[in-house]
Amino acid sequence: MQRRWLLVVALVVVVGVGLLVAVGPAPTSDDNALSDDQQYPPGAGPHAINFTALDAAETNLTHTPRAHWESYVLGFTETPDTLPVEGTYYINATTGEIITDRFHGATAYRNGSTYAFRQPAGELPTDRHRGELADDEAYSYDNATDTYYRYDPRYGQLAPTTIGRHTDIVEAYTWEAVNTTTHHGVPVITYRLTGRQPDADRAQPAEAGTLRLGVDDGLIYAYDLTIEADDTTANYSYQVRPAPFPDHEWVRTAKRLQSSNTSS
Repeated sequence: MQRRWLLVVALVVVVGVGLLVAVGPAPTSDDNALSDDQQYPPGAGPHAINFTALDAAETNLTHTPRAHWESYVLGFTETPDTLPVEGTYYINATTGEIITDRFHGATAYRNGSTYAFRQPAGELPTDRHRGELADDEAYSYDNATDTYYRYDPRYGQLAPTTIGRHTDIVEAYTWEAVNTTTHHGVPVITYRLTGRQPDADRAQPAEAGTLRLGVDDGLIYAYDLTIEADDTTANYSYQVRPAPFPDHEWVRTAKRLQSSNTSS
């Protein structure tokens, strides 16, 4: 549930086709509820999850899953035309590089203090958007690719708890543990939706939901959530799973353009 990333619009969404494998439906019989004897991470129990306590743990999505996989993705999908939550992050466990998909086909890259960004001009919705980038000295336009680039080797360090708003949405609801399983090799507890938090008056009613919580680290590794929205339903799915780290040769282009502009 780690928070805020980069300098940008806080709410980002990109739907990756085939990115997620849905979390299977949890058993619905109370006979399947887990007991107090089950191992739970601090802040979790058989009949409730204290998300504030989970946040206080020293684990985070930027670093903790690196122990399990060489590279992984924080993937998110939602019903089209629903309010955006956040986009898709890819993390290289060896190098610490992070790539995220952004609005309008853009891509951002972080590695230590280095930041790079690319925005295909043809994906921008209006001339105003294009004009804003053209007027910003931090960006360089490459005619060969019709793309705006930015490269900053001294952008600043990324705090370990600043990515992953995807899971904020589940905090408005109540959950009950129903079984244990593994999620791509990681021991997890499966929770099912039971209701809405008493202080979450602004949260929309939810019809159904399942959530997978790491037994050892308290991270949310997956969820499926169906909520009621304006006489219809909206579906949200999220999963942290192993995935190849995307090709990012474009970062070299961004660096070359930045160097050219600096020298000129």
